Amino acid sequence: MASIDNVRDMELFQLVAELGSFTDAASAARVSQPTVSLAVKRLEQRLGATLVERHRFGAKGGISLTEAGLVVMRHTASILNELDRLSEELQETQRASRYNVGLPPIISAYLLGADSLGTLAHRLGGQVDVQSVGSQRLMRQIERHTVDFGAVASVDQAPSIGGIRTFRIASFPFVLAYAIGNPPQGLTAVGDRTVFDFSNTALVDSLRFVTLGDDFVHSKAATTFLRSQVDATRLIEVADVNTMKAIIASGLAVGLMASVAVDHDDRLASMPVVGVNLPDFDVYVFNDETREAANRDGVEDSGRETPSQTFLGIIGEHLSRS
Repeated sequence: MASIDNVRDMELFQLVAELGSFTDAASAARVSQPTVSLAVKRLEQRLGATLVERHRFGAKGGISLTEAGLVVMRHTASILNELDRLSEELQETQRASRYNVGLPPIISAYLLGADSLGTLAHRLGGQVDVQSVGSQRLMRQIERHTVDFGAVASVDQAPSIGGIRTFRIASFPFVLAYAIGNPPQGLTAVGDRTVFDFSNTALVDSLRFVTLGDDFVHSKAATTFLRSQVDATRLIEVADVNTMKAIIASGLAVGLMASVAVDHDDRLASMPVVGVNLPDFDVYVFNDETREAANRDGVEDSGRETPSQTFLGIIGEHLSRS
């Protein structure tokens, strides 16, 4: 089997063959003429055949290809073309293997374990960029088709955006979250459980409440209600979930939160609320089919999992262990 030291020798030979001159080939490649001559000589030695007949006369030192040279020229043209295509396809693969995943903080803690994102990146064979923002803000990114797949919360109805496929996987009530071991005073007993009654004005007026800003769906449910029921001086609004939890855990305030946000935090306790009609906190998995189609770039389906299916599989594995 013929052994060729490097692709560059083939590239320089191909230039000589196409331009019919060592001088022109050297100029096109921006190298010296001896460099071109040595490349062709190495190729001839490796292949064991004379490829170029050098003419002594002529303004540019013309050449002609031997029969062997014509054969090699056809093969080098094909080889170099394949290498160009390989480079292009690798670049396409690298572009397609970077995924934007939307995961609001509350949902991420519920759906995925600590090592799940690493597992997702490994199974996808690419890089995963997580958009860890509130569902309201994430919805704006989904509408602009800048996120590949993920999960989002809604308190009104299923997200409905062209090219976005969604389905609900869980639903959680809003509860009153408070520091563990420090429940509010004056609670209402209903049967064998204690509830927080929002129709008890004296109870509501005795407490401070903390809530989230407009980037979170909580603001559409809890904050809207609290602003109408709680004096502004007793309402603390923060920009992220961790700050809200820290304030509640400190005992400084209580808050209305989706039960899923409280269940896995050992600093917080919760109780049902009555006297107010709050919607449920619904969790939807979504997949942007327009981005998925663009990433496939016309490649036929080989039967392999799509990135969003891989994501769903990891969610299922985590929830089955929880």
